[in-house]
Amino acid sequence: MPEQRRPWRPRLWPRSVRSRATVAVACAASLALAACSVVLLYAVHTNLVNSAQTIARDHIEKAASQLAGGAEPTSVVAAAPDVTVTSATPTTGLKPTTGLPPITRSGNTAASTEVGTSSGAFLVEAYPDLAPARTAVIALTWALVPCTALLTLLIACLTWYAMGRALRPVEEIRAEFAEITAHSLQNRVPVPDSGDEVASLAQTMNGTLDQLQRAVARLRTFTSDASHELRGPLTTLRTRLELALARPDGAEWTAVGDESLRDAMRLEEIVADLLLLARLDARQPLKLQPLHVDDLLRRTVAEHYPREPVVLASHSGSHEAVLGSPTALTRLLTNLLDNALRHTHSTVTLDVRSAARELIVEVVDDGPGIPESDREKVFDRFMRLDNARTPHKGGSGLGLAIARDIATAHGGTLTAQRPRADTPGARMVLTLPLSGAAG
Repeated sequence: MPEQRRPWRPRLWPRSVRSRATVAVACAASLALAACSVVLLYAVHTNLVNSAQTIARDHIEKAASQLAGGAEPTSVVAAAPDVTVTSATPTTGLKPTTGLPPITRSGNTAASTEVGTSSGAFLVEAYPDLAPARTAVIALTWALVPCTALLTLLIACLTWYAMGRALRPVEEIRAEFAEITAHSLQNRVPVPDSGDEVASLAQTMNGTLDQLQRAVARLRTFTSDASHELRGPLTTLRTRLELALARPDGAEWTAVGDESLRDAMRLEEIVADLLLLARLDARQPLKLQPLHVDDLLRRTVAEHYPREPVVLASHSGSHEAVLGSPTALTRLLTNLLDNALRHTHSTVTLDVRSAARELIVEVVDDGPGIPESDREKVFDRFMRLDNARTPHKGGSGLGLAIARDIATAHGGTLTAQRPRADTPGARMVLTLPLSGAAG
């Protein structure tokens, strides 16, 4: 498998989240402050230019009024040095100005107007003084540059501090999680009391560790029990063969072969159950299809228990379909029936009915029953409540565990409930969700 290449990043790009966040916020802050500074400079420059132009207009208006009143151009220029008065080209019909003449612009900054007097026409012009505007903009620029740099540095420091405080629980979680191994699965990562996403992450990790600890404990117990169960038949088989080979002339090879075959079949049964449990634990999807459990029960009883005392009772509504795997459900039902037949005195009753969008199957025997304290333990793997019985009669101890896992894979449940009043034996109750198809 070719090695996946990591995306290219600049060498100077920091690797830690804290550094990257600080750099990103600092860059964004510097750009925002620079944009605000440019807008401020533009606003100040525009305001000062408009003020200078307004002053120039006022001077023109004043000079025009003086000229219209009969003042000499020289005295007008002396009173307002930024105003120039020149003789204009005679305009046909231009009369002496009695009101405020209109002011026009020539060029970008100059403002001018023509004034008609008894002495002739004059052109009055004024150029606004923009030097204060340029000086103010330069001074403001020199003030904004260090302020922007200082603000950017302050924002970067605050971001670095805030990210450190925010990521401190993450570092504590990482450090604690790094110490957790297969031999210390009981440890848990610290959950901060902030109630934020980091706390949710810690709670999720602790939940995963809980599941992992249970799975590892279950695997260890399962491995130990499986080794114990396999060791018995293997030891018996090996001892029998060694004794027969030690005295080959006096051994009854037919009996040895039959007993060895029984041991091999028992080993095959245990291995098959272990493989099935492994597939169920791996959550491999089942091939589900609509089927009728009551029909499946009839076929199962007819094919596997034709001479066993099994009584099937179906009620109205039991013909509704469920989504299930015929092979898996057949294994579930045979495990329940084998367990019931192993303990019953006379009869095993199968009761099938539907209620509240569920199909309920009850397997009831008239044997000694299950104590209330052990009704959950019977579904543990390799669990046998009657330790005195022989292995050949007791089975592998995996039947009910497999049956419950199959029920769970179908979205149902399998429980051992209180026995009926008329039948004191064990009562296994299987519930499966109905598919909604018509029966």
